[in-house]
Amino acid sequence: MTRRKGLALPVIVSAAVEIADERGLDAVSMRNIAERLGVSAMGLYRHVRNRDVLVELMVDEVVGEFAYPEPRPERWRDALEALAKQDWRSYFAHPWVLAATATSRPPMRPNMLASMEWALAAFDGLGLAAHEQLYLLGVVTSYGQGLALGLLDDARARADGRAGTGDWWRNRFGDATGDAADRSGPYQRLASTIAEISDRKGDDGHIWEEFEFGLKCVLDGVESYLLRTGRIEA
Repeated sequence: MTRRKGLALPVIVSAAVEIADERGLDAVSMRNIAERLGVSAMGLYRHVRNRDVLVELMVDEVVGEFAYPEPRPERWRDALEALAKQDWRSYFAHPWVLAATATSRPPMRPNMLASMEWALAAFDGLGLAAHEQLYLLGVVTSYGQGLALGLLDDARARADGRAGTGDWWRNRFGDATGDAADRSGPYQRLASTIAEISDRKGDDGHIWEEFEFGLKCVLDGVESYLLRTGRIEA
Protein backbone atom coordinates (compact mmCIF):
# COMPACT_ATOMS: atom_id res chain seq x y z
CA MET A 1 0.00 0.00 0.00
CA THR A 2 1.57 3.28 -1.12
CA ARG A 3 0.69 6.39 0.78
CA ARG A 4 -0.24 9.30 -1.45
CA LYS A 5 0.87 12.75 -0.36
CA GLY A 6 -1.28 15.84 -0.64
CA LEU A 7 -4.62 14.17 0.01
CA ALA A 8 -7.38 16.33 -1.46
CA LEU A 9 -10.94 15.91 -2.62
CA PRO A 10 -10.08 15.36 -6.34
CA VAL A 11 -7.68 12.58 -5.34
CA ILE A 12 -10.38 10.90 -3.26
CA VAL A 13 -12.95 11.15 -6.06
CA SER A 14 -10.53 9.76 -8.64
CA ALA A 15 -9.70 6.82 -6.37
CA ALA A 16 -13.40 6.14 -5.87
CA VAL A 17 -13.99 6.17 -9.63
CA GLU A 18 -11.12 3.72 -10.11
CA ILE A 19 -12.61 1.33 -7.56
CA ALA A 20 -16.08 1.58 -9.11
CA ASP A 21 -14.65 0.91 -12.59
CA GLU A 22 -12.82 -2.17 -11.33
CA ARG A 23 -15.28 -3.65 -8.85
CA GLY A 24 -18.61 -1.89 -9.17
CA LEU A 25 -20.35 0.83 -7.21
CA ASP A 26 -20.99 -1.39 -4.18
CA ALA A 27 -17.23 -1.63 -3.64
CA VAL A 28 -16.96 2.12 -3.13
CA SER A 29 -16.58 2.60 0.60
CA MET A 30 -14.52 4.91 2.75
CA ARG A 31 -12.57 1.89 3.95
CA ASN A 32 -11.66 0.71 0.45
CA ILE A 33 -10.77 4.20 -0.69
CA ALA A 34 -8.60 4.75 2.38
CA GLU A 35 -6.83 1.46 1.76
CA ARG A 36 -6.10 2.43 -1.84
CA LEU A 37 -4.78 5.85 -0.86
CA GLY A 38 -2.86 4.66 2.18
CA VAL A 39 -4.69 6.89 4.65
CA SER A 40 -7.14 6.41 7.49
CA ALA A 41 -10.82 6.19 6.67
CA MET A 42 -11.57 8.88 9.24
CA GLY A 43 -9.18 11.20 7.43
CA LEU A 44 -11.38 11.08 4.33
CA TYR A 45 -14.28 12.65 6.19
CA ARG A 46 -12.34 15.88 6.47
CA HIS A 47 -12.77 16.19 2.69
CA VAL A 48 -16.13 14.56 1.94
CA ARG A 49 -19.14 14.40 4.27
CA ASN A 50 -20.43 10.92 3.42
CA ARG A 51 -20.67 8.28 0.71
CA ASP A 52 -23.78 9.79 -0.90
CA VAL A 53 -21.95 13.05 -1.48
CA LEU A 54 -18.95 11.11 -2.78
CA VAL A 55 -21.08 9.27 -5.36
CA GLU A 56 -22.48 12.61 -6.54
CA LEU A 57 -18.94 13.87 -7.02
CA MET A 58 -17.99 10.69 -8.87
CA VAL A 59 -20.90 11.08 -11.27
CA ASP A 60 -20.03 14.72 -11.83
CA GLU A 61 -16.43 13.80 -12.63
CA VAL A 62 -17.60 11.33 -15.29
CA VAL A 63 -20.06 13.87 -16.70
CA GLY A 64 -17.16 16.29 -17.04
CA GLU A 65 -15.01 13.63 -18.67
CA PHE A 66 -17.74 13.01 -21.25
CA ALA A 67 -18.88 16.60 -21.62
CA TYR A 68 -21.12 17.31 -24.60
CA PRO A 69 -19.36 18.77 -27.65
CA GLU A 70 -18.72 22.45 -28.09
CA PRO A 71 -19.81 24.22 -30.11
CA ARG A 72 -23.23 22.64 -29.85
CA PRO A 73 -24.63 21.43 -33.19
CA GLU A 74 -27.12 23.97 -34.50
CA ARG A 75 -29.84 21.53 -35.52
CA TRP A 76 -31.87 20.05 -32.66
CA ARG A 77 -31.57 16.55 -34.09
CA ASP A 78 -27.80 16.71 -34.42
CA ALA A 79 -27.54 18.01 -30.85
CA LEU A 80 -29.69 15.23 -29.39
CA GLU A 81 -27.76 12.63 -31.37
CA ALA A 82 -24.46 13.99 -30.04
CA LEU A 83 -25.85 13.99 -26.51
CA ALA A 84 -27.06 10.39 -26.75
CA LYS A 85 -23.79 9.13 -28.20
CA GLN A 86 -21.69 10.82 -25.54
CA ASP A 87 -23.88 9.38 -22.78
CA TRP A 88 -23.54 5.96 -24.44
CA ARG A 89 -19.75 6.19 -24.37
CA SER A 90 -19.79 7.08 -20.69
CA TYR A 91 -21.91 4.03 -19.80
CA PHE A 92 -19.38 1.64 -21.30
CA ALA A 93 -16.37 3.47 -19.91
CA HIS A 94 -17.91 3.59 -16.43
CA PRO A 95 -20.77 1.03 -16.20
CA TRP A 96 -21.55 1.93 -12.57
CA VAL A 97 -22.81 5.34 -13.71
CA LEU A 98 -26.13 3.78 -14.75
CA ALA A 99 -26.83 2.57 -11.22
CA ALA A 100 -25.63 5.84 -9.71
CA THR A 101 -27.97 7.92 -11.87
CA ALA A 102 -31.07 5.68 -11.72
CA THR A 103 -33.08 8.42 -10.07
CA SER A 104 -35.20 11.42 -11.01
CA ARG A 105 -32.99 13.55 -8.76
CA PRO A 106 -29.63 13.96 -10.51
CA PRO A 107 -26.73 15.42 -8.53
CA MET A 108 -26.77 19.21 -8.78
CA ARG A 109 -23.05 19.57 -9.35
CA PRO A 110 -21.31 21.93 -11.82
CA ASN A 111 -20.70 19.45 -14.65
CA MET A 112 -24.17 17.97 -14.35
CA LEU A 113 -25.80 21.40 -14.37
CA ALA A 114 -23.77 22.40 -17.42
CA SER A 115 -24.81 19.22 -19.25
CA MET A 116 -28.49 19.81 -18.46
CA GLU A 117 -28.24 23.39 -19.70
CA TRP A 118 -26.55 22.16 -22.89
CA ALA A 119 -29.26 19.56 -23.44
CA LEU A 120 -32.17 21.94 -22.97
CA ALA A 121 -30.58 24.43 -25.34
CA ALA A 122 -31.00 21.86 -28.11
CA PHE A 123 -34.68 22.84 -28.17
CA ASP A 124 -34.07 26.59 -28.50
CA GLY A 125 -36.31 28.27 -31.04
CA LEU A 126 -38.82 25.42 -31.27
CA GLY A 127 -41.44 27.00 -29.04
CA LEU A 128 -41.73 23.98 -26.76
CA ALA A 129 -43.12 24.24 -23.25
CA ALA A 130 -40.83 23.30 -20.39
CA HIS A 131 -42.58 19.99 -19.80
CA GLU A 132 -42.36 19.09 -23.51
CA GLN A 133 -38.61 19.69 -23.48
CA LEU A 134 -38.16 17.48 -20.43
CA TYR A 135 -40.39 14.74 -21.84
CA LEU A 136 -38.60 14.67 -25.18
CA LEU A 137 -35.20 14.74 -23.53
CA GLY A 138 -36.33 11.88 -21.30
CA VAL A 139 -37.34 9.81 -24.32
CA VAL A 140 -33.84 10.14 -25.78
CA THR A 141 -31.84 9.57 -22.60
CA SER A 142 -34.03 6.75 -21.30
CA TYR A 143 -33.57 4.84 -24.54
CA GLY A 144 -29.79 4.78 -24.16
CA GLN A 145 -29.94 3.95 -20.48
CA GLY A 146 -32.32 1.04 -20.95
CA LEU A 147 -30.43 -0.49 -23.86
CA ALA A 148 -27.08 -0.09 -22.11
CA LEU A 149 -28.33 -1.97 -19.05
CA GLY A 150 -28.98 -5.09 -21.11
CA LEU A 151 -25.90 -4.87 -23.29
CA LEU A 152 -23.58 -4.23 -20.37
CA ASP A 153 -24.84 -7.40 -18.74
CA ASP A 154 -24.04 -9.26 -21.96
CA ALA A 155 -20.56 -7.70 -22.08
CA ARG A 156 -19.88 -8.72 -18.47
CA ALA A 157 -21.01 -12.28 -19.19
CA ARG A 158 -18.67 -12.62 -22.15
CA ALA A 159 -15.79 -11.05 -20.22
CA ASP A 160 -16.32 -13.65 -17.48
CA GLY A 161 -16.33 -16.50 -19.99
CA ARG A 162 -20.08 -17.08 -19.68
CA ALA A 163 -22.55 -17.38 -22.55
CA GLY A 164 -23.39 -14.18 -24.35
CA THR A 165 -26.97 -13.18 -25.09
CA GLY A 166 -27.19 -15.04 -28.40
CA ASP A 167 -25.83 -18.30 -26.99
CA TRP A 168 -27.98 -17.95 -23.87
CA TRP A 169 -31.15 -17.63 -25.92
CA ARG A 170 -30.19 -20.55 -28.14
CA ASN A 171 -29.39 -22.80 -25.19
CA ARG A 172 -32.47 -21.89 -23.18
CA PHE A 173 -34.74 -22.14 -26.21
CA GLY A 174 -33.33 -25.60 -26.93
CA ASP A 175 -33.97 -26.63 -23.32
CA ALA A 176 -37.58 -25.47 -23.60
CA THR A 177 -38.40 -26.88 -27.04
CA GLY A 178 -35.95 -29.72 -27.60
CA ASP A 179 -34.30 -28.34 -30.73
CA ALA A 180 -33.24 -24.72 -31.12
CA ALA A 181 -32.67 -25.23 -34.84
CA ASP A 182 -36.16 -26.57 -35.55
CA ARG A 183 -37.84 -23.90 -37.67
CA SER A 184 -40.84 -26.03 -38.55
CA GLY A 185 -42.19 -26.39 -35.02
CA PRO A 186 -44.70 -24.22 -33.15
CA TYR A 187 -42.13 -21.44 -32.54
CA GLN A 188 -40.89 -20.88 -36.09
CA ARG A 189 -40.48 -17.13 -35.80
CA LEU A 190 -38.69 -17.39 -32.48
CA ALA A 191 -36.41 -20.15 -33.77
CA SER A 192 -35.43 -18.08 -36.83
CA THR A 193 -34.78 -15.01 -34.72
CA ILE A 194 -32.68 -16.89 -32.18
CA ALA A 195 -30.68 -18.58 -34.93
CA GLU A 196 -29.83 -15.18 -36.39
CA ILE A 197 -28.81 -13.47 -33.15
CA SER A 198 -26.76 -16.52 -32.17
CA ASP A 199 -24.65 -15.97 -35.26
CA ARG A 200 -23.97 -12.33 -34.35
CA LYS A 201 -21.10 -11.78 -31.97
CA GLY A 202 -21.71 -9.27 -29.21
CA ASP A 203 -18.74 -7.13 -30.16
CA ASP A 204 -18.49 -3.35 -30.05
CA GLY A 205 -19.51 -3.04 -33.70
CA HIS A 206 -22.83 -4.79 -33.15
CA ILE A 207 -23.39 -2.90 -29.91
CA TRP A 208 -23.04 0.41 -31.71
CA GLU A 209 -25.12 -0.86 -34.63
CA GLU A 210 -28.02 -1.70 -32.33
CA PHE A 211 -27.71 1.57 -30.45
CA GLU A 212 -27.61 3.72 -33.58
CA PHE A 213 -30.52 1.84 -35.17
CA GLY A 214 -32.71 2.50 -32.14
CA LEU A 215 -31.50 6.07 -31.73
CA LYS A 216 -32.53 6.87 -35.29
CA CYS A 217 -36.01 5.49 -34.57
CA VAL A 218 -36.23 7.54 -31.38
CA LEU A 219 -35.17 10.75 -33.11
CA ASP A 220 -37.59 10.03 -35.96
CA GLY A 221 -40.30 9.88 -33.30
CA VAL A 222 -39.24 13.22 -31.83
CA GLU A 223 -39.23 14.71 -35.32
CA SER A 224 -42.71 13.33 -35.96
CA TYR A 225 -43.97 15.05 -32.80
CA LEU A 226 -42.39 18.36 -33.77
CA LEU A 227 -43.93 18.15 -37.24
CA ARG A 228 -47.35 17.19 -35.90
CA THR A 229 -47.39 20.07 -33.44
CA GLY A 230 -46.19 22.61 -36.00
CA ARG A 231 -42.84 23.29 -34.32
CA ILE A 232 -40.92 22.47 -37.50
CA GLU A 233 -41.83 22.25 -41.17
CA ALA A 234 -41.42 19.26 -43.41
